[in-house]
Amino acid sequence: MLNVGTNSEVSSTSTIVNVKEPKKLPMVPSTNHSRNRSRSRSRSPGVISDSMHLSPSEMPSNSRRAFLQHMVDSLPKSVYNRVLALKHNQLQQIKISEQFFREVYELEKRFYLQSCTLFDSRRDIVAGDVEPPAIERYWHEEPDDLLEQIKNSEEFKQMTVQLHHLPANAIGVPRFWLTVFRNVALISDLVQEHDEPLLECLVDVRISYEPDSYTVIFQFRPNGYLHTSSLLLTKKYILRHEADKDYPFMFEGPEIVRCEGCHIHWRDGSNLTLQTVRQKRLRKGARNIPKVMPRESFFRFFSPPQAMDLSLADEKTKMVLGADFEVGYLLRTQIVPKAILFYTGDIVDNVNDDLCSVENTSASLSSLSHGDQDVQKDCRNRPSINSVNS
Repeated sequence: MLNVGTNSEVSSTSTIVNVKEPKKLPMVPSTNHSRNRSRSRSRSPGVISDSMHLSPSEMPSNSRRAFLQHMVDSLPKSVYNRVLALKHNQLQQIKISEQFFREVYELEKRFYLQSCTLFDSRRDIVAGDVEPPAIERYWHEEPDDLLEQIKNSEEFKQMTVQLHHLPANAIGVPRFWLTVFRNVALISDLVQEHDEPLLECLVDVRISYEPDSYTVIFQFRPNGYLHTSSLLLTKKYILRHEADKDYPFMFEGPEIVRCEGCHIHWRDGSNLTLQTVRQKRLRKGARNIPKVMPRESFFRFFSPPQAMDLSLADEKTKMVLGADFEVGYLLRTQIVPKAILFYTGDIVDNVNDDLCSVENTSASLSSLSHGDQDVQKDCRNRPSINSVNS
């Protein structure tokens, strides 16, 4: 089973391997102490330590599983039967959990619909169609000495040079969704520099709920890249709310099992997923024929790998689809409902914190994750969605 650590699922009759949605993101970041403790206790998977007096919790996961299975198989017949009865009992609990998670999904849909008027207002303000009245901040924000220290550092001042300075007469909130995407590592990995002019034209992102699926809808204003028939781009994620029949005890909520993109009608010569390469002439006098080649682009997100038997797919393809499902879950549960908080930095991920702490132990921009929500898993070594489509 391909597990991307989520709470929702998607199923397809043509897809055998199931990918769980990412688990709901914790509100409080993990501490360095807990991470260091985990590292100090880690061992090579499947290898038992030289010490023969380990408790099962101190064993590598595969060794622990083998140890406990052997323990159960060694039980007296009467005790073994009671254990089977308890597992049967657990199956009945899973049936109740299935109903629970389905009702949670319906609640999410219901309350999302109640927020749609607010999302309309957000869209109008971002696009410049509505000018809000003067607003006074009435919520409390704690001063953070660490952030002030970072802002006064030379490193930070150098990094602010890359900021786009807006004119005083700017309309709406320019580059709003592009800025949000660039502030989320998992999505920013998909965005290439040549994608940015088109993403600047993105005016809204919404979710459409169905009983066994949801669709992320990207709305663009008229531009020189997309034909007028493609100003709404969609990505659909199919869910399965029931436990896998082969692995019922792994059930932790709905699973994403498949996703579907959409056709993009590009204007002539404006396809951001392709590039024209002129090949070197192999011999003197030969014609230099240009060749159209695929290139990485955020818009390959709308052309995911077709439904397949993932049990036969290579690990790279499984990881790419897992990353795709994580992006879809993140958009639904975090980005769309809380976009402004990603824009302002009230919510930031900590994907790069460990890397920065190794390279530079001094105060750096990576410390801005103080007080963050953990909204993503470490994806530095994960292939991008582009890599399967190229």
